[in-house]
Amino acid sequence: MGVYSKLFRGILFPIMEISQGTKIQSYLKWLNKTQWWRPKELEELQNKKLRALIKHAYENVPYYHRLFRKLNLKPEDIKTKEDLQKLPLLTKEEIRKNFSDLLAKDFKKWQPKQNATSGSTGEPLKYYTTIDSISMGWAVGYRAWGWAGYKIGDKLVKLGGSSLVPSSLTFKKRLRYCLERVLPLPSTDMTEETLDRYALSISKFKPEYIRGYPSSLFILAKFLAKSDYNIQPKAIFTTAETLLPSHRRFIQDVFNCDVLDGYGCRDGSANAMECVEHSGYHMASELVIMEFIKDGEHVSPGEAGEIVATDLHNYAMPFIRYAVGDVGVPSDEQCSCGRGLPLVKSIEGRVINMIKLKDGTLLSGLPFTDIFEEIEYKKEGSIRKYQIVQENKDLIVVKIVRGENFTDDDMKKIIEFIRNIVKDLEIKIEFVDEIPSTKSGKRLFVVSKVV
Repeated sequence: MGVYSKLFRGILFPIMEISQGTKIQSYLKWLNKTQWWRPKELEELQNKKLRALIKHAYENVPYYHRLFRKLNLKPEDIKTKEDLQKLPLLTKEEIRKNFSDLLAKDFKKWQPKQNATSGSTGEPLKYYTTIDSISMGWAVGYRAWGWAGYKIGDKLVKLGGSSLVPSSLTFKKRLRYCLERVLPLPSTDMTEETLDRYALSISKFKPEYIRGYPSSLFILAKFLAKSDYNIQPKAIFTTAETLLPSHRRFIQDVFNCDVLDGYGCRDGSANAMECVEHSGYHMASELVIMEFIKDGEHVSPGEAGEIVATDLHNYAMPFIRYAVGDVGVPSDEQCSCGRGLPLVKSIEGRVINMIKLKDGTLLSGLPFTDIFEEIEYKKEGSIRKYQIVQENKDLIVVKIVRGENFTDDDMKKIIEFIRNIVKDLEIKIEFVDEIPSTKSGKRLFVVSKVV
């Protein structure tokens, strides 16, 4: 154990918590115990927290008081998470339309903090959360990283979006990163020159862990595979994008370490992370209730459904049954690690990253990427970038930034592969010079303008 890490956890981090009003370490200590509770015990904890939240929302939040009266419901009608089905889903549109009525009457009591989604797949959503919810969110994240051995204060590289651009970092944020021993690297400009600079910085920094967007880590790994740099962290954490199986394998091979994928949604606190057993994603039951909905009903284990989240700690602006816009597949299995936390089998991506067939069937965007990864794997330098866009209910446009080894045969393979999936939709290939990332630095492989 490093001397600085121990000093940071024992003295500096507690001082930072006092100054900011958080209780991350307290929650983390508790979470490291509750993760071993039996599933039934965790469910009872959720239901207890849910009843308290529902009572608060009915008595203090105009939107929910009005909704309960309209549905002829009382707080005691929602006793368990199964009872949540009595309430409608809360959509982004409803939040924007009822913003002020979603704020609790005792709003200021909960130390509210304004936040917003990145808007990478649409209009940003403004919302308020609480110090308590933020504390739990960080504690849940630290717990999950801890499954790979991470401890607060260990050296960590963050390879993320626009929030890590130097000009956007406040003095307070820079100081915190310095004390926490975090090296922030924005992935908004991944040129050869930038990658070389990043590789040098990471080599000198000698991180124990790296966390970042899967596509950015893949680009960095491709650069490192051709260089003399030797960067070997203990583990890598991926987040914010769909982790393609081929990218996972390549990143693991180059960095010679395990890759643990995570899912998080700040606005609804939906959270699920892999442990080292890779049996699925452990849901953070202590923080959030996650439902998986299709056609208004809960899906069966192994079936894809839209993720619906209820943050059990946000009392300033409660989001109850919030449709976050992501799709996942729940599991009824238990991980071999022994933790009682329920599992998500897979995260399929955002709804906007799904393809909709003419009969209304929604398809995960993930399988569409297989042909591009296969071509590039067999013949490196064929495809630099690609993006599949469903322009309307009849048309799929495949945008490709060609490499020097791309051939007409590759184009035929792509069309044939996609046609077998989308059946009667028209497919159009469009060669482009660049496919820009989103403002937050994310790379979208599949985009639907229909869903």
